[in-house]
Formats: sequence, C-alpha cells, structure tokens
Amino acid sequence: MKPKYFFWIIFAFTFYWILQLYKPFLMNLVVALLLCVATFGLKRFVDRFIKYNFISSFITIVIFLGIFILPLTLVINSTINDITKINVNQLSKFINESKQQSIELLEQFPSSIKDNAIDSIKSININTIASHAVNISGTIGKIGINFVADFTFILIFLYLFYYYGIFLKNYIIDIIPFDKLDSKEILNEVSGVLKVVFFSTIISMILQGLSFGIAVSFFGFSGILFGVLYGIASIIPVVGGAIVWLPVSFYIYWSGDLSGAIFIALYSMIFIGTIIDNVIKPLIINIVNKIMLKNPVKINEMVIFISILAGLASFGFWGIIIGPTMSAFFIALLRTYQYKFKHIQ
Repeated sequence: MKPKYFFWIIFAFTFYWILQLYKPFLMNLVVALLLCVATFGLKRFVDRFIKYNFISSFITIVIFLGIFILPLTLVINSTINDITKINVNQLSKFINESKQQSIELLEQFPSSIKDNAIDSIKSININTIASHAVNISGTIGKIGINFVADFTFILIFLYLFYYYGIFLKNYIIDIIPFDKLDSKEILNEVSGVLKVVFFSTIISMILQGLSFGIAVSFFGFSGILFGVLYGIASIIPVVGGAIVWLPVSFYIYWSGDLSGAIFIALYSMIFIGTIIDNVIKPLIINIVNKIMLKNPVKINEMVIFISILAGLASFGFWGIIIGPTMSAFFIALLRTYQYKFKHIQ
C-alpha cells in the first residue's frame, strides 16, 4: 500500500473519532468560529489600543457580551419589577372580565363549538393560570439553562478564536490544497457574508424594535422596554415578534380600545413583519455590503436573505449565521472551479 493511501485511511479514521469526541461541543465550536469571523474587525479595533493579545481578546468578549446582556438585563429587571407590582385582586378582576367578554363573543357561534369553548373558559381562574405559569416557567427554565450553558461554551471558544485567530487563518490557508490567493478569496468571501449578516441583523433588530416601541408608546406602554422585547423576539424563528404584539394587542382590546388593538396587530404584521422584515431587510443587506465593508461580497443580497431564512428553518436560531456561511462557501467553491479547474482535464 502506498504511504499516501495509508495516510488518508488513518486520517479518515482519526477524523471520525475526533468528531465523535467533540460532538457535544461541535455546534458551539462552529457558532463561535463564525461569530469570530463576523466580528473580528472589533478585535482588530481593540488591538489598536491594547497590545497584549490575551487582554484585548478578553475586552472584545466583554464588549460583545455587553451588546446582548444589556438589553436582556433591562427586560429582566423591568419584568421582575412589574411582577412584584401585580395586584392579585385586580388580576382576578381582569380574568373574570376577560372570561365574560369571551363568552359574550362566543355566543355568536354555533352551539357545537360554543358549548365546549365556554366550558373551557369557565374553568379558567387565577389558580389554574398560576399552575400553568409554574409549568411553563419550568420548561422555560430548562431551555434557559441549556441556552446559558451553550452560550458560556460559545464565549469560551470565541475567546480562544479571538486569541489564536490570525494563527488559525494562516494555518488554514497553508493546508488548503489551493493556491494561496484562491484560499484567501474563499475565506474573504465567507467572512464578508458573515459580516453582512451580522450587521444587517443588528440593524434590522433595532429598526423593528424602534418601530414597535414608537407605536406602543402612544398607548401608554414603555416604548424602550417593548421595543427591546420586540427587537429580541424578531430573530426568533417562526413566531418572531408575535410573541410581543399579540399580548399587547389583546391587552389594548381588553382595555376597551378595539381600533387600537386592530391597529397594533395590522401594524405589526404588515409594516414590521412584512415590509421591514421581508422588503427593507434585503435593502439593508445591500447597503451594509456596499457601504460598511471595504471589499463588498460578490453574492446577491437576495441570496444572502434567502440563505438566512433557510438557515433558520433548518438549524433554528443559530441558522442565522450557519445558512449564509454554507451558501457563501459553496458559491465561492463554484467560482474557484469555474475560473481555476473547469478547463483542467
């Protein structure tokens, strides 16, 4: 057996078991690597002021963490304050009035539908709601613990990628069996797409949150709190901002303002959910690509937009960066084949 065949057999065997070994952390590693590529410009900026790599990497992590932690802290603090201010008697009154309004609305429906629905509504009280809230909070707690654990490992790996980033980039370029110029073009294309996705997602979150916050402030809600909530919810797959605007719309309706409830629902679905998220977002991607990047990527903004949607559908939340990365890498490989290997027999 030729040495090179023996090498590839051993390599494939070892690589398989390496994947099995790191399988519990594989997704965290991939996400951390992609985040590092997307935000490495921030690390370079910090390096201008701090010459020690281990310190600048740590400060970059702190800045990155602050972008996400500060809005969440605001939401958590406001939520805790609101919960502590809940008046049980007023809540019970709210539940009874809502039940009565719902029953009156159901009276218009056929009896086969009405009877079962009314029985279900009558069984609702503050005790059953508390019981369901405890069950839901337990489920959310488990999800939250898993998310915090994953996010902690992502931050650890992200620090390591920041610290060893330049070395890893040069090493990857060196071992890829392409011309170094081709390797750099592929990596630059992928990193460019990641930067476009990262910045356009942040801008879209801010734009959607700002739009919703301004609208609900006219109805007496905290524009900052609900704007932050909507911005965070907007990146959740499938449900998105409905997590926020549905309860707000229902509360406005219960308060006796039917036209206001309809306005918030239509405004959220049509203007924010459709126009901003599906029409303006591709334009944001195009603007970020052409203005914010020194070397704009050569991929159409609609391809990037569709790859984000595909990533969300296939991989959930982290598909926002995984989908565009896979698409960009595949397109870069096609270009390499087109210009370098197509005519080689």
